[in-house]
Amino acid sequence: MSEEKSAEIEVPSWLNKELIQQAIRNSGQESLRLEKMAVQRGSAPGDNYASIIYRVKATLSDGSERSLLVKGPPAGELMASEMAENGLFAIETNMLANIVPRIEGVLEEVAPGRFGAFAARCPLGGTAPVHHLVMEDLRPEGFTLAERKRGLGLRHCLVALRALARFHAASHALLRRQPELPQIFGNPWEMARGGSSPFVEAGLQSAADACRLWPGFEAYADALEKYKNPEQIKKLVDMFDTKNDGFNVVVHGDFWTNNMMFRYEDGIPVDIRFVDYQVSNVCSPAIDILYFLNTSLSDNVSEHHQDLLIREYHAELQEVMGLLGLKAPSLQELLADLDRHGLYAVYSSTCVTPIVRATQEMDIEARLAGDQLSGAQAYQQPAMRRWFQRVLPEYNRKGWL
Repeated sequence: MSEEKSAEIEVPSWLNKELIQQAIRNSGQESLRLEKMAVQRGSAPGDNYASIIYRVKATLSDGSERSLLVKGPPAGELMASEMAENGLFAIETNMLANIVPRIEGVLEEVAPGRFGAFAARCPLGGTAPVHHLVMEDLRPEGFTLAERKRGLGLRHCLVALRALARFHAASHALLRRQPELPQIFGNPWEMARGGSSPFVEAGLQSAADACRLWPGFEAYADALEKYKNPEQIKKLVDMFDTKNDGFNVVVHGDFWTNNMMFRYEDGIPVDIRFVDYQVSNVCSPAIDILYFLNTSLSDNVSEHHQDLLIREYHAELQEVMGLLGLKAPSLQELLADLDRHGLYAVYSSTCVTPIVRATQEMDIEARLAGDQLSGAQAYQQPAMRRWFQRVLPEYNRKGWL
């Protein structure tokens, strides 16, 4: 057995032959030995801020090869600490090993073979010596990331939101069968329930500071700064709670461009898999929808097609809920729910979009610690400035500011 480690990256000692051999066994290939493994970087700098991903090419004793992705904790101490305190790796392990397969099973019961998977298979996850996950690599199956800096075009968005609707519908059915499921998730924003979040406050302040530099946008600065109030941050946290009288689903929780992989036919996206389930929980589907609409669309789609996307999401939700023998919320009820969560759209735009649309790698540790300068740099980028100046009046018109 030999190990080949890329000269371009430092491979941690825990990513070794024993780990990969166990993953091979768990995936149903108990009789095969791991003969050789080569480790490379699994994602580009800036693509994943909540973990480090390695790609492992494993050569087995029968001559076959397997490609696996290994996810480990982020390099930054603050991000790693926050993930540990919030149990984010445990959440993702449970999602990939238990919850997502059950959600897929709900759909398979009523429509055998009709719908695809929602995630890569995860043969191994653990906490020693660090939190880690070993997953199948989707790349050999033709799945790739889209270009995050440009935002997603209409076809990509339709594939993504229709799949999200199926995920939400099936998860709602699962929750009706297993009403105890919300207890295993908790609220990923629980640490901010006291009304303080340096990350949120810095994002809002950076956006407000940018507005004061743009003629005609000065009034928006005060509106954004009011959301730094502890009561507003508490409202944000409350949005992630499971509502006894609401339409609850399992949300992905971080549904943006780089947390989905597409498969193409003749250059057209036809299938999708979701990745990074670290902040999944049980709450309103508005969380995923608004996050996606405000972080991941191309400028053209954002300006001209958001209404279409919401209608298409609802149509798919309604169809799948019908297959499951359940009634979906009406379109008007969905729109009202999105409006009630308008604060989350503002948060997504000011705290997350500057990171995901950054043209260069951003210092996430500094952002988590509340550094406003790292966020303010994003608004100096012409594309980000144009987008933000367009959505602010829309938020104001909707009463979100």
